[in-house]
Order: sequence, then structure tokens, then C-alpha cells
Amino acid sequence: MKIISREKSNTLLRTEVWTVQPDHIGYRFLVTVTLPAMRRPDGPLHGLLTLDGNYACGTAFQLASFLEMSGNLPPAALVSVGYVLDSAVPAMVARNTELTPVAWPEWDAPYGEILGTPAPPSGQADRFLAFLNNELKPALEVECGIDPEQWTLSGHSLGGLFTLHALLSDPQRFRRYFAVGSSLWWRKPFMFDRAERFVREAEPIDVSVYIAAGDEETPEGFAKAWAAVLDTPVWKQYFGVMGGIPDIVADSQRMATLIGQRAGCRVTSAVFPNENHSSAPFVALSQGLRWLHGVA
Repeated sequence: MKIISREKSNTLLRTEVWTVQPDHIGYRFLVTVTLPAMRRPDGPLHGLLTLDGNYACGTAFQLASFLEMSGNLPPAALVSVGYVLDSAVPAMVARNTELTPVAWPEWDAPYGEILGTPAPPSGQADRFLAFLNNELKPALEVECGIDPEQWTLSGHSLGGLFTLHALLSDPQRFRRYFAVGSSLWWRKPFMFDRAERFVREAEPIDVSVYIAAGDEETPEGFAKAWAAVLDTPVWKQYFGVMGGIPDIVADSQRMATLIGQRAGCRVTSAVFPNENHSSAPFVALSQGLRWLHGVA
């Protein structure tokens, strides 16, 4: 990985914005790195890596800062990974490539049409995970003094899907996993089949997993929220490919129950009342980070 540029943020305290070029991905990423306000002089930092940095950076910064001040979060370097702002493909569409574990071209087309621009091919999560684990994290561990054994990975929606993909792929590369509103409907039952194999593995692990959703992330809740568009051709195609409107609440609870059967995998799940796919992350992040650092 090459750091193309690094600049101090003129908005967020203790923060640098890096533009990085991975060794094996043909485009650049924007990495926001925030150091804690109250660092212990005699110990390494925890690392909190959040996906969808173009959207999650500010929220994660404010929440982590206040949790650290109140003693609910150990001193941590906060790292958000997103896309450069002059990218030809908007971040909301580009994430379709990095955050999905297997290609689904039938889904790519209506997704891009709904968002107003052709979506790049899905299915490159392994490539992105390799960049995080083998290039970005080691550089940050040296730069910021992060303990390699104390990383947390955090994601929402497709980011939650990626987070659980990372867990099922190589669980010991992060110590804690936070997934909210996870898109476990992706080529269902793909992720559940993998989880079945995951729990049968005998190798001991030591991880904590927090899985959450809003109680409106159900077929009924989504149908109400999207009532104005459900009968349009592109949305019919979209849900047709998915096999119907997803039930993220049921999928999340099922996944939590399943992976909790693996020895050494501490899991809890939460469903937040009066919260939807857009609002649940704000509640869940506070609850989840506190739970993860109270257990592990």
C-alpha cells in the first residue's frame, strides 16, 4: 500500500485524512484516522475500523470520543475507510464491489438503476478484506501504536454483510465484530451455509460479535417505508432478484443464534424498537461498542 497524501482535517480534532493506493486494487481509498484524546502513555491503542467511511466517519468520531471520555471505550484509534471524493462512481454505488462476498450480476443492474448510475460488479469482498488485513492494518499499527490483537470491525447494511463475511472467513483477524442491519439476504442462503460450516470447525477462537437491527427492518416495515416505489418496474425487478422483501430482523437473529454455537465466539443480538434501516445504526453503535468492550 502506498500513502499518496495525508492531510490534517480542518473539521475533526486529532484527525488525518489519508489517500491510499492498495497494492492489488486499481483505485484509491480515503482513510480517516483519528487518535484518542486521552491516550495512556504506557500502552497500545485499540483499533476501531468502520466501513462506509464517506457516511460513517463523523458519527463514529463523535460517539467514540464521548464513550472514551466516559470510560465506556478504551483509548482507540478510529479508522474509517471510504472512497476518494472525485471518484467517477459515487460511494453508495461503488461499495457494491468491496462489500459483497460473491458476485450477483442480476442484482447489480437494478441496484445501479435505483441509485441513478451503473453499479460496478459485485463480489470483491475477499480482495478488499485482504487489503484491510495485510496492508492497511499493519501500516496503522506501526503509525498509531495499535495492538494487533485489539481490532474491532464495524459495518452497516452491506457493511454488516462484509463484517460477518470477515468473521466467517478468518475470525481471528479482528477481536470484535459489530454488524447492524446486515444484508444477509445476499444470495441467500449463501451466508447461512457458510455459518453452518463455521460452527463445525474445531479450531478455538476468541472473538465477540454484536448483531443488531431495527424492529422496522421486516417485510412489513420495508413495504410501508417504500410503498411509493414498490410497484415501479425497477423495484419489482430488485425485489424479484432478492426473492422478496427481506426480513433483516429474522435473518440477524438467526445468524446470531447460529454463530454463537462456535466455541469461543461470544455473541449477542439486539432489536431496537421504533428504528428502521437508516436509523438503527445510531442506536446500535453506542450499545454495541459498550457491549463489545465490556465482554472482550
